[in-house]
Amino acid sequence: MRKSFYTVCALGTAVLMLNLTACKDSQQQETTAATTAAETSSAEETAAEESQASPDLEEILEAVKDAYGEDYLPNTAIDETVLEQTYGIDPGLYTEFVGEMPMISAHVDTFLAVRAKAGEADTVEELLNAYRDSQIESAAQYPMNMPKYEASQVVRYGNDVYFVMLGAYDDSITDEAELKSFYQEQVQIGLDMISSFYE
Repeated sequence: MRKSFYTVCALGTAVLMLNLTACKDSQQQETTAATTAAETSSAEETAAEESQASPDLEEILEAVKDAYGEDYLPNTAIDETVLEQTYGIDPGLYTEFVGEMPMISAHVDTFLAVRAKAGEADTVEELLNAYRDSQIESAAQYPMNMPKYEASQVVRYGNDVYFVMLGAYDDSITDEAELKSFYQEQVQIGLDMISSFYE
């Protein structure tokens, strides 16, 4: 009789422990699932906010074109191959880009906007500045382009990085300092238009 009692007690304790363990596992699974769902939701909300906060690059390009009118000279789209081979920016560094350059090599006017992937904006900015520096160094072969390259600028807004070398030409200005100042004013037209999209 006593053995039966102990046996029943032992079985009851075992069943109770199993139930408690099952409840604990169930609670842990529910907590993990809730945490995962919350993290996923937060990531989706962040992505949505970034998408809403980021202006359309094509729209910016069109606005820049309008700002320059007939003085906007680029007429050939920059594709992925040119972006990588000329500027060193491979597809792993960006989510999207838009850019134009002149078909005639006598002109150097360029507009390029690159939306870098998260954590890659510094690299994209460095690569565009390296390109700019290399063109200034090699401009000795085409001295007429030197003031244009020197006036060009790389600007960044968050993950969006721009290279701007645009504006009218003026062959009547012979003083080098005046010419550089003129081209800086021309580039500023594009920079002001870009800036307006991030205000």
